[in-house]
Amino acid sequence: MTSLNIHAASPRLEQSRVRFLPVVHLLAGDSLGMAAEEAVEFEERVSFGPATVAAETDPAKWLADRLVRVASAACADGAMARPILVPAPMAALANVNTAVACDAAVRRTTMCQQEFCLMFSDAAFAADAADSTSRVARLRKAGFRVGIDMRRSWHCGLSEGLRLLIDTIRVDADALETSADLQEVVLIAKESGILVVADNASWRDGDFLEDTGVAGAIAPRADA
Repeated sequence: MTSLNIHAASPRLEQSRVRFLPVVHLLAGDSLGMAAEEAVEFEERVSFGPATVAAETDPAKWLADRLVRVASAACADGAMARPILVPAPMAALANVNTAVACDAAVRRTTMCQQEFCLMFSDAAFAADAADSTSRVARLRKAGFRVGIDMRRSWHCGLSEGLRLLIDTIRVDADALETSADLQEVVLIAKESGILVVADNASWRDGDFLEDTGVAGAIAPRADA
């Protein structure tokens, strides 16, 4: 009887959990990178897993492991678009070990730090501006790009210091159309040289989104 080689199959199973969505310029059509997605987020594991798991889960290590999975999957799929937008746990931004752990993890792959843009949710920046800026600065010093995911909320104040450190902001096109506050944030980001990309955007909305400050879209929809 032939036995299954579980250890040999595991890396491929890990890679298959990661999928990549193209990030493109809505007017020029140029590639602006890609967004990585996985089925489970850190916050979901902590919220719904056993209490012992929540207590033992290190957000810095969790994010570092995710970067290894993403790098492995990108290599296996031959996905070359860069940078890769990688969702990052809110707790990882506050963790002083995140920059070191992620740096060490990426050094074990064939990729470099600047090929990743760590996307923290808007809520992760709820602390005072100086504190948030210093946390982002640690990651930038290690070579990583850092972005803000504003698809659910957009309360983060883009202080002068933070504007110089943020690479990308991710928004929802539907929310942008209905929220004057989000439109103001996006315009400030654009004026600061921050790349703004939108989910749920259509190719035909390129001119409108360009006017509001959005340059790119994630997996844009074709016109009906």
